[in-house]
Amino acid sequence: MSSTGCLLVLLGLAVMAAAKLEIPKIPKIERLQHQTEVLTAQNPSNGPYCFPYYKSALDSIANQYELQYNSCITQYENQVAVENANWQQPREQLADKGNSCCNRIANCASIVSSVQAFECYAEVGTDESKTMYGLSANATAVKTAMEGQYQKLSSAKTVCINNAERTYVESTTSTYEALNSCLSGRTTGLPSTPVYEDTTEEWTTSKI
Repeated sequence: MSSTGCLLVLLGLAVMAAAKLEIPKIPKIERLQHQTEVLTAQNPSNGPYCFPYYKSALDSIANQYELQYNSCITQYENQVAVENANWQQPREQLADKGNSCCNRIANCASIVSSVQAFECYAEVGTDESKTMYGLSANATAVKTAMEGQYQKLSSAKTVCINNAERTYVESTTSTYEALNSCLSGRTTGLPSTPVYEDTTEEWTTSKI
């Protein structure tokens, strides 16, 4: 493949990867890509030597970012599922209390004597008003605690994605810089393997 063809494939892959992964445009990377175009035109004989290696390196960087990004999303979804399960018991307990209150009030309706029925409503209403007040207070406390946990999970997901994006940008930048150095003839050797720092961490409740 000619140098021009390699360049078009390289830039096309970069654009497709950025669009697929919703990576914001980075001015420095765009400048380096433009510099790649210029150097390819100025030094066409260097393209066939430089492009195969650095195309593979950039592909690997994009693939690693996709893996890290998907890992962030998967871990977030898994932790949300765990939180949902954790709050199921308190929810059921509140539902049981609410149903108990409603059942006691409903039982008053089955009393034949109107006087006794009203006495039942008065007594049960007084008792259960306290219960319902406690239920409301408990529900508010649980809701506040839940929102706090879900906010922590959302923040952890954001940090995870930002770390993956930072690594992608830094690795892509350094690779384009090395590619341009190769195209210009400033360097004659190729690295043995591209360096990519994996910043993905397993989430634990102690880290959230």
